[in-house]
Amino acid sequence: MTQQGPMNQHLSDGKRLVVGAIADSMTLSTTPTGCDVVELRLDSLGTGENVHQFARDCPLPILVTARGPEEGGQSDWSIEERADAYRSFLPQASLIDIELRDLDAFSGVIDEARSLGIPLIGSFHDFTATPEPESLAEKIDSRVDIHKFALMTQSTKDVIKHLAIFEHLPGRALSVMGMGPLGAAARPLMAEAGSLLNYGYLGITPTAPNQWPAELLKATLAI
Repeated sequence: MTQQGPMNQHLSDGKRLVVGAIADSMTLSTTPTGCDVVELRLDSLGTGENVHQFARDCPLPILVTARGPEEGGQSDWSIEERADAYRSFLPQASLIDIELRDLDAFSGVIDEARSLGIPLIGSFHDFTATPEPESLAEKIDSRVDIHKFALMTQSTKDVIKHLAIFEHLPGRALSVMGMGPLGAAARPLMAEAGSLLNYGYLGITPTAPNQWPAELLKATLAI
């Protein structure tokens, strides 16, 4: 079930959405609730028929991610294997996520996704620190529809840096979130500041340190 048109409209409207990430195969047997978008972490799930069947039947838009090991991916797939994984799910994808560092390597996949009207998330993850907003601004790439920054948050100063990202990149479609205890606490604050895609997890397996359950995050943002 493809929902590319509505997803493009949501992003154009600046609508704040909750992404429910799935990284364990048991969750594929349930109907997703408590989120607006479902992320399939193919680097954890693989590309078996059960994953394809879920993508075909899912009533919510699908975000396809085949994360590389340098930024938290759980597989040892080569670039070619990751590209094949993306391509096999493009018919069901409403969004795809590729790391900013890998955009050149996946130029063919990006071109195919664009021809289908599928928006591209360009992501950057730092599991040790929150970089200065100025250095993150240098990572902006014109090929990307929404830039995602997931950063380790160890102090209130780091939370302030997260908020400053929106000031340094006015008018950009952004998904900004912290990892770690303080980062988790600040995720609703990032959503209020303008983060368009706000990630939680479905099932039992978080995909980032101290990640919220998606249903709880969505309920909190609705308050």
